[in-house]
Amino acid sequence: MSQTIELGILNINGREPSVSDKLEIHRRVIGHHHFQTHHRIILGDARHMAAVQDESVHLVVTSPPYFDLIEYPDGAGQLGHVHDYQHFLQQLDTVWKECLRLLIPGGRLCIVVGDVCRARRRFGKHEVIPLHADILVRCRTIGYEGLATVFWHKIANAATEVGGPGAALGKPYEPNGVVKNDVEFILRLKKPGPYRKPTPLQRAGSLLPPEEYDAAMRQVWSDIPGASRRDGHPAPFPVTLASRLIRISSYVEDVVLDPFLGSASTALAAIETHRSSIGFEIEEKYWKAAKTRLSPSLFSNPTVEFERPAR
Repeated sequence: MSQTIELGILNINGREPSVSDKLEIHRRVIGHHHFQTHHRIILGDARHMAAVQDESVHLVVTSPPYFDLIEYPDGAGQLGHVHDYQHFLQQLDTVWKECLRLLIPGGRLCIVVGDVCRARRRFGKHEVIPLHADILVRCRTIGYEGLATVFWHKIANAATEVGGPGAALGKPYEPNGVVKNDVEFILRLKKPGPYRKPTPLQRAGSLLPPEEYDAAMRQVWSDIPGASRRDGHPAPFPVTLASRLIRISSYVEDVVLDPFLGSASTALAAIETHRSSIGFEIEEKYWKAAKTRLSPSLFSNPTVEFERPAR
């Protein structure tokens, strides 16, 4: 199999074979190869990820708390309860620095984040806090290199003041209405370093069909809806979104980290795409829920650890 893969991905004179030949090799690899993956679900604080070795992670996919916009459980260390915006950004900086330590040179960081829209009824005035822009600028200051940002048009269920669901916010048909907040930003950054040199097996197992690749390479993604809150998390993360980010930013058997595990969508997507994963979750409620959500996907993968601090 390995010799076939070598010839299918890189032919004898060093040129790429046809797309159809590469995809045929991909189908054979996915259908017959047993990928070795390992998954760690850790009850812990994303600001202190000492349980993970330096430069052992290939990709970070995560969605941080939305400042104080969403009600999170009253646990110690919950960043969603920080009400000073500058202090909140400083705490996030600690997480991004930890991720930089853990990433291999050239490793990628994908942050799914929306701006914070403060409603007039709750805060006395309408204001949009550009959380995505602040995170992006600060990550570059920390040492990351920027890549193209993706705009995720998730069709949010915005609470409207006129016209019912889907209508514009504000006074109807008059100037200065409130534009709906239907877009989140997928910030894409990388740790400085050389391009990867994956094995032929990794290349073959990581290929994307042309239609999936074309959709993923567009800067606006409107084909992935937002996730349901039925799993009990206040800010769920769609598995399909995590899966696409993982597939375009890593190779099979790579290690994917989510420092804000939440509903465990990143871990589930990693399992489904034959990557290893590490997830940190500070709330024990969600850490336990991850066990339930991941169990149906783990019957064929015994290398899973649910870790909690020693008492």
